[in-house]
Amino acid sequence: MKRYTPKILIKYLIKEFAFSLLIFTLIFSSLIILTTFVEELIFFKEKQINNNFFLKIFILTLIKSPTLIFNFSPFIFLFSGIFFYVKFLKNNEISPMSLSGFSLNFITLVPAIFSFFLGIVIIAVLTPVTSQLSKYYESVKQKYSDNDNLLIMSNTGIWIKENKGMEKLIIRADRNTEENFSKLKNITIYIFNNELFKERIASEQATIKDNEWHLHNVNITSETSVRNLKNYIYTSAINLEKLKSYFSNSDIYSIWNINSQLEEIRDRGYYGQELIIKLNKQLSLPFLLFSMIIISTLFTIKVNYSFNNFIYIFLGILIGIVVYFINDLSIALGESGKIPLILSVWMPVILLMIYSTYSLIRSYD
Repeated sequence: MKRYTPKILIKYLIKEFAFSLLIFTLIFSSLIILTTFVEELIFFKEKQINNNFFLKIFILTLIKSPTLIFNFSPFIFLFSGIFFYVKFLKNNEISPMSLSGFSLNFITLVPAIFSFFLGIVIIAVLTPVTSQLSKYYESVKQKYSDNDNLLIMSNTGIWIKENKGMEKLIIRADRNTEENFSKLKNITIYIFNNELFKERIASEQATIKDNEWHLHNVNITSETSVRNLKNYIYTSAINLEKLKSYFSNSDIYSIWNINSQLEEIRDRGYYGQELIIKLNKQLSLPFLLFSMIIISTLFTIKVNYSFNNFIYIFLGILIGIVVYFINDLSIALGESGKIPLILSVWMPVILLMIYSTYSLIRSYD
């Protein structure tokens, strides 16, 4: 029977896990690049892009993909952990290590701690790169966006430019702190037809749902008439929530500059939920990656039974869906004010860490 020393075993575990991580990074990257390329083709197929259309779309896909890969990193680590431990089981390497005096905790902790430090490297070194790529991607994408809509927030309020067929609209509203933009006050809508003034719509307040703006106490002024209405429905060609994402796209900021950007947009009257969520997601990433490795042992080395490979794939997908759902639900509760926003990001990670801690302190026979 071969005896292992801690140093040799640590190197071996890290090497094997790094190989698994490389494989699944390549697999996820290939899938992300393929699906993103198809999405970009659909978006740009009717745009006027001269020469080397497919090459330009492919380059734009490569620019966008690193950000998506970063967002999928917890699931990459989860499947890497599953593959890593399944390989150990199928090669019957668990028993010799146990007989050499190494517990399952040791075999679990080495890849988990390695993942934790990789998480730190990712947010400290890679996110500045992905943020710059995302910034460039957004600048290119907005040039070709339908309607050429624009949202600006300044000290004078919220300004929206909207194209609606032959009409061009300039919309102004007071600054607000409603993160969902469901209510605006003191709205003025200037409507131009072929660059000529058509009418002005002024309202004390608007309740917004999807593309419909329900205006209250409305004054409509044109060159020939003035009308006063108690209620008026203005149908917009844009979804303000979606347009808002262009202003506060958190992917274009790294952990090194997200705080300064948060202060800047708060000076403009916007709370910046997306940036707070992004910052705390980045800070919690090392802990999440650590937990993903612990979870990957749940139905591998902890049960010490080799399932069919399709079962492992199914269980991995199932766990990924559950983690994604819990995370999404928690953040939705935070955005709606049911729980503190920061806690909504950390709560799923805290729950996973509690499970990880419980798993590690359990006694193994």
